[in-house]
Amino acid sequence: MNKSEKAFLELLKVGLWGTAVHEEAFRDDDIDWERVVELARQQTVVGMVGEAMSQLSRGVMPRPLYLQVLKEVMEVEEENKRMNALIPILFRTLDQLGVRSCLLKGQGVAQCYVNPLRRVSGDIDVFFPHDGDYEKAREDFLRHLKAEDVHNDNDTTKTLEFDYKGIYIELHGHIVPEVNRRSNKNFPVFQQACLTEDVEQWNGAALPPVRFNPVFIFMHMVRHYFGGGIGLRQVCDWMRYVYVHHGEMEEEQLKEDLKMTGLYRLWQAFGCMAVDLLGCPEESMFFYDGKYRKHGRRLLAFILESGNFGYYDKRTKSDSRFYLVRRFVAFWGHLQMKLRNLLMFPEESVYGIPSFIVDGVKRT
Repeated sequence: MNKSEKAFLELLKVGLWGTAVHEEAFRDDDIDWERVVELARQQTVVGMVGEAMSQLSRGVMPRPLYLQVLKEVMEVEEENKRMNALIPILFRTLDQLGVRSCLLKGQGVAQCYVNPLRRVSGDIDVFFPHDGDYEKAREDFLRHLKAEDVHNDNDTTKTLEFDYKGIYIELHGHIVPEVNRRSNKNFPVFQQACLTEDVEQWNGAALPPVRFNPVFIFMHMVRHYFGGGIGLRQVCDWMRYVYVHHGEMEEEQLKEDLKMTGLYRLWQAFGCMAVDLLGCPEESMFFYDGKYRKHGRRLLAFILESGNFGYYDKRTKSDSRFYLVRRFVAFWGHLQMKLRNLLMFPEESVYGIPSFIVDGVKRT
């Protein structure tokens, strides 16, 4: 890593764990502050990085750039407040429709952060764990909310995506693991076992059980990692949830769940990255194993290289005026991104390639 990337990671750790900034690490003329801010945006962690920057003395970084970051941090806070205000309205509507639902990831997991309003928000994911509830909500919910801007309505995956008052909402009647053969086979069994457990409430919404959430959050993160790329915000969500709820989680049960869903070895590799490079306390990261240190370094390098959902990976970009050329470059670039993990995780690297090719043909 160059000095700008190291500076970015140090700032992220300060904002993520609430520690004091060590200013001597940032008094280097070789630090490209424009690149530091660019990384914060690409990794969707500008809120936490901006919070850490506020601890720096005036003159350490260019003032106009800092003021721009400060403006973006305020926008992150306002967007979080808007989403938090909408959530009780959504779930009250669902209760009135007589369906059971819970809030996945997002604003619920944000409550595990030192400052929840500084986590860059995504969308609102609502999950319906019981048969028939999704279908009922799919029709009645949209009509009740008068939501018109529907982006995706997929009966096969039981997914409905729409825009409501400028906020993106996704309804899910089914969770798609798509990490490896074992995750696809056994995750529904694991999910069913967790549904009988009590749930917490936050802001009028039900949250998934503590046994379910760390496995689901991690599975969702690695599915996107192998599917196209992730930003560090998704890694931060996983680390913060495990850190905050560590005392409520049963270690042997978690190990059994991870092995059953084919995620245990992946957890250990990402755990090395979390502890060695992102400041996660070793005592709070279950199953940390130093033999995966090299894997952890590679994982972080790939994440920094590609950005959130792989959007910033240069291998997928083309300026050609020919549509099919652009599509081929994107296809070939994404294929290289998948295969770069082949030596570390051979099964997961190739598992999604057939569906990736079919989806690419359909899109083209």
